[in-house]
Amino acid sequence: MLDPVSPPPCSEDDTLQDDTIIMRPFRFLPKVLRVLLISNAVIFGLAFIGGNILGLHLNLPGLGYGSISEYIAYFGAFWPFAPEQAWRFVTYMFVHVDFWHFLFNMLMLWMFGSEVADMMGTKHFSGMYFFCGIFAAVFSLAMFWLGMTNSPIIGASGALMGIFVAYYKFFPNRMLLMFFFFPMRITYAMWFMVAVDVFMAHSGDGVAHFAHLGGVVGGFLYMHFYERGFGNLGKAFEKMRGPKFTVHQGGRSESKPREDSDAIEGEVFYVDENKRLDEILKKVNREGINSLNESERQFLLQTSEKLRRRRGGF
Repeated sequence: MLDPVSPPPCSEDDTLQDDTIIMRPFRFLPKVLRVLLISNAVIFGLAFIGGNILGLHLNLPGLGYGSISEYIAYFGAFWPFAPEQAWRFVTYMFVHVDFWHFLFNMLMLWMFGSEVADMMGTKHFSGMYFFCGIFAAVFSLAMFWLGMTNSPIIGASGALMGIFVAYYKFFPNRMLLMFFFFPMRITYAMWFMVAVDVFMAHSGDGVAHFAHLGGVVGGFLYMHFYERGFGNLGKAFEKMRGPKFTVHQGGRSESKPREDSDAIEGEVFYVDENKRLDEILKKVNREGINSLNESERQFLLQTSEKLRRRRGGF
């Protein structure tokens, strides 16, 4: 079993070929995922316990008498006929109709979000989650203006559909039990869910199908720019910073790589390997495993092997 803070002893290609979906224990999840799960749980707990179990009610002027859960839903939901209330573009993602709605969405976030966060890093995972959620609301607003829907949006499903798009991009051959019974590859499950939302969009079943579709569109948009480096803005920034330096043992630095070595561009030689490991793991957490260069990948593999030997592994 892998140590949660140690790099995996396999290449990226091996990871991508794995056909299993693993739900990690909560304490081993990326921090950004734990924050999202806890935030959703706290808000749902306030609504469910305060409104349904304790029976707490409010009677605000102009709104009338209602339970805590009704007030949270009212102020948190996205209403397409009130787009000027900008907070609703975000708050609706943290409000759920009932226990089963909350449970299903959090299981989706837990199941698919953990590996997507590993691949993308905290910054991009957070950006994609909120971008897709907001885009889903904007998409529903556009459908409202076209006269195709007038239903409010509530729940994290729009953002989760965007995360599922990223999972589909990273792990297209993974197997999923659709409806907890039918085995299906992620590639087919992705388009099956899109087809269901298109078919049911005008069914009046109370599900925000247009928000789901908006999350899918937002997911593909974000992944399009993510895979292309967001217009190579990072490379432009690197050029503005000037020449790269290679730091060698003893503190000597050069503006060009050494001719008598196999140094990779941008490689840094550390006297303290633990410091380098910490910096690489922080980079993975921020930007995802795909951000590592060849030198960093090799260092992680070698360090992982050393850790296994120290612990008596094989």
